[in-house]
Amino acid sequence: MYLVRPADFPDLPALERLARHAGIGITNFPANRERLNDKIATSRQSLLSDVVQPGQESYLFVMVEQKTQEIVGTCSIDAMVGIDTPFYSYRIDDVVHASPQLQIHNRIPALFLCQDYSGTSRLNAMVLDKAHQTHEALSLLSRARLLFIARHPDRFTPKIFAEIRGESDHKGYSAFWEALGRHFFSMDFKKADYLSGISNKHFIAELMPRYPIYVPTLPEDAQECIGVIHQDSEQVANILLEEGFVFRDYIDPFDAGPTIEAKIDDLKTVSEQRQGKAFVDPNFSSEESYLVAAGHLSDFRVTCAQAEPQVAGLVMNEDIQERLSIHSGSLIQWSKL
Repeated sequence: MYLVRPADFPDLPALERLARHAGIGITNFPANRERLNDKIATSRQSLLSDVVQPGQESYLFVMVEQKTQEIVGTCSIDAMVGIDTPFYSYRIDDVVHASPQLQIHNRIPALFLCQDYSGTSRLNAMVLDKAHQTHEALSLLSRARLLFIARHPDRFTPKIFAEIRGESDHKGYSAFWEALGRHFFSMDFKKADYLSGISNKHFIAELMPRYPIYVPTLPEDAQECIGVIHQDSEQVANILLEEGFVFRDYIDPFDAGPTIEAKIDDLKTVSEQRQGKAFVDPNFSSEESYLVAAGHLSDFRVTCAQAEPQVAGLVMNEDIQERLSIHSGSLIQWSKL
């Protein structure tokens, strides 16, 4: 069984291990001790802050395997991107080229460098050990963030987005990067991805081409990467798509992975979540599984549990009570798994 909770400084070695094994393309979770320590510090400060409206806050969570107490996964939420550091994407749009004299009218897809997601909340940096990548564990880790957002809506923007890792191989080769980015950055995809994760993003605007990139001018293998999900991220993407996220023709400027977005109120977990009291029954059993959350900000925690909704709350057994550190009558939050 697993528990998702906010990250703290003793979790740093485990987060370093996860970052080393995450693979290339998880830009916002670099294998850099100083950067990871900063992410924990920012999260702790964000959880302790009185927030009137979203700003530079960021919330980092870890998933703990209960039997071994080993940290096996992590994920995070940025309250708003693009405040101090520009946030760049490529927007895919058509450019019309027409000649009435020749009776030719062509719509050519092109990539426009933009900052359209600046000022928007973001889900990011979801990493889970391969040995624990079951659908239940992935769903818990991903959707725990949505329960946190549902409990604290004032800390986030009405719209939220997530970048899904694009195609690259285990050595860090990206056909899209080789066809476009390498010519302007003079470095391989692996190095560019790492620099993007540990430094500000100003260098993207300084080095990226300022004019639209006509898609048909790219090599065929690069064109085929546009909007394609890395095979290791397909399960994560499917969970978000089932929640209600959609692709709106934005891609990552490095690996061309798709950016998906949604209105928070339209997300399945957010719209269907309920709040009420915990009712503990030592003899209780059920076949129905729920995500159950308890605690506030720094004490927030989420687990999967067999439970049964009642008019005023949720019935569960003592094991879940102990895991969430609650008692009968505690305020909890839940959503069908």
